[in-house]
Amino acid sequence: MGRKGEITVFLALILISICALLCGIAESVRTAGARCYLRMAVDSSMDSLMAQYHRELWEQYRILGLESDGREMLEEEFVQFAEPYIEAENWYPMEIRQAQVKDMVTLTEGDGRYFEQEILDYMKYGLIGVLWDELDEEGAGGLMADLQEGEGVSRISDLYDDHAKDAVKLEKALERIQEALSGQKEHWERGREALDCLDGGEFIRECRQVIKELKKLPGLVEKYERQADKLDKALKESRSRFEAEDGLREGVRSALEDEISQYEAYTDQEGQRRREASALKAGSQDNIQFVEQCIEAAEEVMDYIDNWDPEDEEDELDEEALWSPVRAQWEGYPMLWLPVEFGIEDKEKEQFLEQVGELAGKGLLELVLPEGTVVSGRRLKLKGAPSAEYGGSGRETPYSSESGVQGVGNFLDRLIVCEYGTRYFNGFQKELPSDAFYELEYILCGKEVDRENLSGVVTRLTALRTGLNLAGILSDTGKRQEARSLAMAIVGGTGMLPLVSIMTFFIMSQWALGEALMDVRCLLEGEKVPLWKSEGDWKLDLQGLLDLGKSRSLDHTGGSKVENQKGIDYTGYMRMLLFAGYGREEVYRMMDVVQLNIGKAQPGFAVKNCACLVDMEAAACGKHVFFSLGLWKDPAPDSGWSYETAMAVSGSYFEKQ
Repeated sequence: MGRKGEITVFLALILISICALLCGIAESVRTAGARCYLRMAVDSSMDSLMAQYHRELWEQYRILGLESDGREMLEEEFVQFAEPYIEAENWYPMEIRQAQVKDMVTLTEGDGRYFEQEILDYMKYGLIGVLWDELDEEGAGGLMADLQEGEGVSRISDLYDDHAKDAVKLEKALERIQEALSGQKEHWERGREALDCLDGGEFIRECRQVIKELKKLPGLVEKYERQADKLDKALKESRSRFEAEDGLREGVRSALEDEISQYEAYTDQEGQRRREASALKAGSQDNIQFVEQCIEAAEEVMDYIDNWDPEDEEDELDEEALWSPVRAQWEGYPMLWLPVEFGIEDKEKEQFLEQVGELAGKGLLELVLPEGTVVSGRRLKLKGAPSAEYGGSGRETPYSSESGVQGVGNFLDRLIVCEYGTRYFNGFQKELPSDAFYELEYILCGKEVDRENLSGVVTRLTALRTGLNLAGILSDTGKRQEARSLAMAIVGGTGMLPLVSIMTFFIMSQWALGEALMDVRCLLEGEKVPLWKSEGDWKLDLQGLLDLGKSRSLDHTGGSKVENQKGIDYTGYMRMLLFAGYGREEVYRMMDVVQLNIGKAQPGFAVKNCACLVDMEAAACGKHVFFSLGLWKDPAPDSGWSYETAMAVSGSYFEKQ
């Protein structure tokens, strides 16, 4: 009996369809798994690649950087790390056709923002143990305000110190005029004595000396007028600069305003003295003519006496009567004088004060160095340094970039980077190791020679401490009164009260400078100096200040020798200087130091070859396993059953903001 096969064929077709469906589902699942496997492979390969960070860079400076000679090397290494995943016997047959670096960022790029971010990422953990209630945005902002005020007061002090010296020069110019006037009077009196002795020759010689003194007056007066014009112009310019100074608190600004106004009051009163002095030019010319007439009269008398021939031997020449008209004429001499108060009475003390200021202009480093210090004279080899190639100039903060990395833009982050700087870079030492240099000082000043960097830091520390000390004196009524008492002693009995005030401010400025020199010496000796001093923290009194100017040595000031146990040490002040002057140059100089130090053990090391971010794209070729005749590991590129896929991966040592 014949049988029909419709059902068998139908079932076979259904079975084939079901198998195809199941294979399709399985292949879809396998393909999704292959993508996950590829993602795991490229992520793991990138992690392995970035794990080759420079070990010494991390050990010394806690900076993660992948050292590489170029993108091609990174691509080759990435493929090598991916090969174990590709060669594994599993359900994901594929091979890496291409690996390409799409982007690579080195530590030197981006105006230093990437290097900064590395520091910030580490210091989040490196600041464990720091009192966070003291390290906040408000505290950092307050510190910046203190530093700005100290620097601002120092700048104003420098300006008006020069004006005080100009005022002293003005007084000395008047003194020289007075010396000529005194010489005129002295020789006039000697001429009168010569007439009393009937000595015509001596009288004429004294007359000529009077003329000599009178001829000096126009030049002396003109020099005085130029000095007065210079001071007036300089005061107007300084007034503008003072008003533009925005880093001063209201109390300090008000105190400075009181002192500065005395300079302007001085120039206002100067008008009367100038009129009196200017009148001397015309008066001197009139008096020269008067004296010349007296000389002519004396010569006539002398000729008469020389040529007198008595008619009778008993006749006597009455010389006294002959000289009487000349004496009467001479008595009518219009004596020139300066009817104003002027001058400096105690010139020695004033000179000692000026010499204190001169100390800051020359030989400052030798003055403040502790005994036994050996200053390094090393010259750094900065050819190829990051600062030379990328540093440039400018302080563009905050930074921003397409990568999302932000540079240091707020006070707290700046303070954290500066804290890092003082932890990982060395500063001044009395005796440096042979292969070391002043790292923090170089970061601040950027000079090739160690000595110049140390000198620059000492100068900046002195300026900062001078400003802070002066602000302290201005707020201390007792110290201001001490300074005024010394000013009155130096100026003497002058009626120019503004001159006393000018000298008072000059004394306070020099006092602040002298104390600053003592402060810097203490810092270099390893002691501490408070940012704002109380009464017991001061080392130098006014007598010690005068001794400093006289001896030009900090060892003969009679200042306090008590070691400070409170305040901020040298490293702390270096942190503040970094904080106050922070910018792109300082960041690149940090890289310079890193490169120089690591280069000792690894010649040729360059920070610019250290990557902190790498973006890679891997292209892979795979096979549809359940749509083929079996598993295979060598998918043919021309096979219709193969497929290609691409996967992007990024390796970075910092979190994108």
